[in-house]
Amino acid sequence: MANVAPARAVTATPDVVLKAALEVARDADDEAAFETFAVRARRARTDFPLDSGEINVQAGDAIRLGLNKVVDLSHPDVTVRIEIVRDVAYVSARKCEGAGGLPVGTAGRVVALTSGGIDSPVAVWRMLKRGADVIAVHCHGQPFTDPSSERNVARILERLSDWGFSGTWWSVPIGEEQRAITLHAPSRLRVLLYRRLMVRVAEAVAERENAHGLVTGESLSQVASQTLENLGAVGSVATLPVLRPLVGRDKIEIIAEARHIGTYDLSVLPHQDCCTLFEPREAATRSTPAMLDAAEADLDVEGAISRVMAAARRIVIGEAAPSDHPQTGTVPS
Repeated sequence: MANVAPARAVTATPDVVLKAALEVARDADDEAAFETFAVRARRARTDFPLDSGEINVQAGDAIRLGLNKVVDLSHPDVTVRIEIVRDVAYVSARKCEGAGGLPVGTAGRVVALTSGGIDSPVAVWRMLKRGADVIAVHCHGQPFTDPSSERNVARILERLSDWGFSGTWWSVPIGEEQRAITLHAPSRLRVLLYRRLMVRVAEAVAERENAHGLVTGESLSQVASQTLENLGAVGSVATLPVLRPLVGRDKIEIIAEARHIGTYDLSVLPHQDCCTLFEPREAATRSTPAMLDAAEADLDVEGAISRVMAAARRIVIGEAAPSDHPQTGTVPS
């Protein structure tokens, strides 16, 4: 929605409409004093006694004389709009800016990898704004982390429901598979292999949800895993389009949008993120698909997806919240 105009609805008779135009203009002047104005009338009902031009003139005279204002048809301070639809006239004098974009659901369904941090909720919001129906997927490190990230995501997605998020999300435990990666793959590639695992999880959810694209909150070169080479190497396992609505934005811009949509204060709450689980001291910045393929050679990739999806939960906002009791496991060194 680009904008919304609070309007007064009145009976569509000339005297009532002209009186309403004056009252709406007076209210606008009380809210923020103006000097010049214009009246723009439209009729969806052709049997109304006055045509659009006559409504403009007569309502304009009422406002000009009643409030001692000046008519300016080119650059008015305030425009009084009159819409006559059947037996009702809608009279307004201000517009409130909306979020813009397209109606949610008109651009198809996508699956968004969603953490409890700052970036991915903004990516979800941007896809909602472009008309996508977003299914969120949260990968967490349980049983080696507590449920704090789940709780954070639940709160964030509830906030995003105010912007059109449908309320459906998946909670997927990948801690055991991260442990397997830690035991069998080079440490510098761990985070990238975690990311590949998440992409495959998102595609498994997309198949179940009949979605046609994946979404991430990645921004080019923001962290080591998001260099151009690493984005390509991780994304090479995807068969669906991978959309990155934040790819050209810096952290300051992303934080500003997070504050605007109301997720920032939730995203900065303490929580255990799965990407920092078993995090190496150094991460590769220039990987290739072949390097990551080789690192996965000793891993049961297909089995991993089957196992995590068997343990995954499909949640709808308003249902039972994630458990407050942490699960525990043994973290390999």
